[in-house]
This record gives sequence, C-alpha cells and structure tokens, in this order.
Amino acid sequence: MAPTVSTSVPLRPARSPSAGGHMRSASLPCHSHPLVTHVDDQLLALRSWTSNPGQNPLSLAHVRALLCVLEELLHLPLAAAAASTDRLLHGFLVLADAFGSFLAALLSIRQHAAELQAAVRRRDQAKIASAARAQSQVYKELAQLAAGVARKASRCARPSVTSCTEHAGATELEVARTVAQAINDTAVASASVFIEVGSLADAAAAATAPPPTNKRLSLMHTWSRSNKAASCEEQREVAALQKLKDLEQCIGELESESEKVFRSLVQARVSLLNIHTQLFY
Repeated sequence: MAPTVSTSVPLRPARSPSAGGHMRSASLPCHSHPLVTHVDDQLLALRSWTSNPGQNPLSLAHVRALLCVLEELLHLPLAAAAASTDRLLHGFLVLADAFGSFLAALLSIRQHAAELQAAVRRRDQAKIASAARAQSQVYKELAQLAAGVARKASRCARPSVTSCTEHAGATELEVARTVAQAINDTAVASASVFIEVGSLADAAAAATAPPPTNKRLSLMHTWSRSNKAASCEEQREVAALQKLKDLEQCIGELESESEKVFRSLVQARVSLLNIHTQLFY
C-alpha cells in the first residue's frame, strides 16, 4: 500500500516552557509577538516531522501550516527588517523555483507511470525498459533538486539577520530571524519529500523489470515449464501494476499540495516585496 498524502493542517502543538522555535539573544525582549510564537510552534512541528515522518513521509501539511502563519506575520510592519534583506527575498525565490521544478518532475513521473502500465499489460519489454530508465532519470534529478534547494536556502537564510538595517528594533530583528529559519526549515523538509518521491517512483519502475534468469537452468528445464511459472509471472505483473497505480494516486495528491505550497511561497515573497517597496520608495 503506497503512502498517502495528508492534506490536513496540523493543530498548534502544546508549547513547553523550555521550547523555542529559535535561540533568542539576551538583548531581545522575553515576550515575543503572538504571531512569532505561532510561527515558532509550527517550526517545532515541522522539525519534528522532518526528523521522524513516520508513516506519512510524503506529507506537505506541516510545510503548508508553517507558510500559512508565516504569511500572516509578513503582513505586519514588523517584517520590515526581513523585507530589507535581499537574501531573504532570494530565499523565497529559491524555494518557489524548487517547487516549480518539483511540479514538473511530478508530471513526468505520472506520464512515465502511465507508459509503464501500458507496456506491462502488453508485455512490451523494450517499452518497459525505456520508461523505467526515464523514471530512474527523474529520480536522479529529484535527488539533485533536493540537495540544491537545501544548500541554496541555507545560504540565503543564515547570514540574513546580520545584514538587516541598523535601524531595526529588537522585535523586528526577531521577526527576521524567524523568517530566515522558516526558509531554511522549509527547504530541509521539502528536500526530504523530493527524495522520498524519487525513491518511490524508482521502486515502482524497478518492480516492472523481469526477474533475472539463469540461462543454463532455463535450457535444462525448458521441457518442464509449468502453469505454476506462468502464474508467478502473472502475480508479478499484477503487483507491478498495483504499485504503479498507487504511485499515480500519490503523485496526483502531491501535485495538488505542491501547487498550494508554490502559491504560498510566491505570495510570501510578494508580501516582503511590498514592504520593501514601501521602505525604499
């Protein structure tokens, strides 16, 4: 049974006295803005899922929940310090570009899965091999995409606060730090999903390959071929077709979720750009 994609937005987790979405400087106020606290909670939930996705490794629900509350935060004037930082603006662009590429990869996987199903039903080994190679190539591309987005987003996020305007207040700097961490953690969680999708697609393609045969044994036992051997082959094909069907279902759900994440990332960048425009024009 293939993993399913959760579309529910998680409830805000209970917050222990010692828990925190990020380390705060001693110079910053003890009491955060309520929306910063809310984003911190979602960061904790996202990090917990990233470290242990359990039975649902393809879920983007925590990413969506984080971006949802982050969007509220970015509508506040307190986001001025974050908006003044080009690296953070570029960080959202990196994430949006990554999800644009991910959506294109999902479309390719779905197309290759359909080709594989048709080839398996026809028992067209040449087509099976061709589509399986294409699916494996998408797996490699997703692995590269995962590594790239994690690396680029990290570069955008980590040094960002030091480049904030010197006129920013303590709370504004805290918001900028929170935004930077949200960019970094979104990239890490997204990279995990990208890799998992690639692995799932590669495994489904591998299931369509005929089992290796020993030519010598095949020649020795040609005369003794039985209905049992044919039955095993049919069972293998049925299992492969089911994996491909499950893969298509997962990809369809992920496409919907990924489009929502993509739109949220674009909107987050637009919100920062709007504040940036008000500050400098």
